[in-house]
Amino acid sequence: MRIVVLAGSVAMLAACQQPAETPEQANARIASESAAAKTAIDSLNNQFAMNLSAGNADALMAAYTDNPVLMPPNGPAAKGRDAVKTTFTEVLFPLKPELKLTAEAVTANGDLAVERGIYTLTMTPPGAPAPVTETGKYLVHWHRVGGKWLIADDIWNSDQPAPGIPPRM
Repeated sequence: MRIVVLAGSVAMLAACQQPAETPEQANARIASESAAAKTAIDSLNNQFAMNLSAGNADALMAAYTDNPVLMPPNGPAAKGRDAVKTTFTEVLFPLKPELKLTAEAVTANGDLAVERGIYTLTMTPPGAPAPVTETGKYLVHWHRVGGKWLIADDIWNSDQPAPGIPPRM
């Protein structure tokens, strides 16, 4: 009986062990996962931009993990869902934002992805005579949770120099 159990255990272990992935196989898998993630993230970015413009905080928060970090320019990081939601509702929504996101690259490996892109953000500050448009770049760290891509870390910065700092050449 012990021999049967031992033989069965060895057979199960052998079946569980897969040969190591070669570098070429890993690159092909990552390229495939990255292409699929970019397609999904492009769609999510369109929804995100619409929800930001509409001032829909609850829909925006559905795009984030349970413990996100939002890193806006020229200010402290917003850590956690409440802080991220407050940043949107108290800082961005009053500016009547209109956002366009363009993912330039997405690299995915399993349930993690990193997106690099550019943005155009048009805002109308209260009392301003006209809208202001800003362009910049961003990085987003995504986690796939329950089959859905969610934002874990979100950072962006403007292409324009901060006030009081001369432009770089």
